[in-house]
Amino acid sequence: MITVITCVTVGISIALFSVLWFWIVHRELRNKRDTVKSAAAQLAACRKKHLQTMDSSEEGDVKSILSRSLDIYRQSITLYNHTLMKPWNRIPAFLMGFRQINESENT
Repeated sequence: MITVITCVTVGISIALFSVLWFWIVHRELRNKRDTVKSAAAQLAACRKKHLQTMDSSEEGDVKSILSRSLDIYRQSITLYNHTLMKPWNRIPAFLMGFRQINESENT
């Protein structure tokens, strides 16, 4: 009887650990992916503004904002991919469908 109780306890503990592990990895990667999406939207808005202000007096300012926006976008992709490749995140991330983001996909 003690063996059964021990096995059930171990099984429940492993199941809860796995659920918690997957939940934390999902939350972390979802937040990083949302940051990348937000940075991509900001980059698109900056590009649109840059196209509208070409050959005007504001072009230099808008170009520097565009450059900073592109840097933020690249950094957010790097952070997402780095988080995805951490050893303790790889298995749950793969099973939940998270994949690396290439810079060329969204630019």
